[in-house]
Amino acid sequence: MLLQVISYKFLDMMRKILSPILSIFLFATSMSAAESIVKVSQAVSQQKAYSGGNFIVKIKIERRNLDSYFQIEQILPKGMTAEGMESQGATFSNKDGKVKFSWLRLPANEEILVIYKVKVPFEMRGKQTIEGSYYYIQNEEKEVFSLAKTSIDIIEYVAPSDSLAEKALLGVINNDEFKPAYMNEEKDNLEYKVQILSSTKPLDKDSLRKEYAVKDKVNEENFNGLYKYTVGSFKTYENARDYKNKLDFQKYIPFVIAYNRGARITVGEAMQLASKKKTVVKD
Repeated sequence: MLLQVISYKFLDMMRKILSPILSIFLFATSMSAAESIVKVSQAVSQQKAYSGGNFIVKIKIERRNLDSYFQIEQILPKGMTAEGMESQGATFSNKDGKVKFSWLRLPANEEILVIYKVKVPFEMRGKQTIEGSYYYIQNEEKEVFSLAKTSIDIIEYVAPSDSLAEKALLGVINNDEFKPAYMNEEKDNLEYKVQILSSTKPLDKDSLRKEYAVKDKVNEENFNGLYKYTVGSFKTYENARDYKNKLDFQKYIPFVIAYNRGARITVGEAMQLASKKKTVVKD
């Protein structure tokens, strides 16, 4: 019994002596494990991307004489897909939201740059985060390291204008002193509206009226794959222009669009049609 008590005391004493030493050893090991031979950094091409659009991811590897198997893996937000653009001899794959670049051996270059393009789904919005890691083999051991997270803000695509026709004609049709007389003549086949914005996805029209402080009814139409939102219906360009000039240019960029017998045409084409004299039918 006495020997057993002495053994316990001896073991307890050894534990107290060795505990600080073991702690120092473990801390030093973790510090060593946190130091990667290579240096890997990444960047996205922009801080914001449109829903339904694209952005580019670039990853730079400073090899520092590493000569072994090497792999980078990144996890994209759900719905995003990737297309390899520059692989520097790596095998590229994109499956289940995971982007991978794998080398049996890294190229001899001291700096290696790989690039891929990310497609953003139409329904995605808000801040998204790309996570990742890389690993290599050293002394027959797998060394794994995390990549710094990268964020990108996905916003709704809203185009202020899809036509340069009005801008090209401003010097003529928006100058009251030199404005052609036909500009204020009504033509039954022509109609003008004021477009306030367009979107890749349908938007709630009542919400648009409140958000953009539009008093009149907001109309929606699909043109060239985009949803166009317009207000008003005018028989002359001049009336449409005057209405446009009263809108809030701080919130959006309104502009006049034209129709011929219900079909969308450019303002320039409308001006040509408006300049034609009416055919007089004689008895």
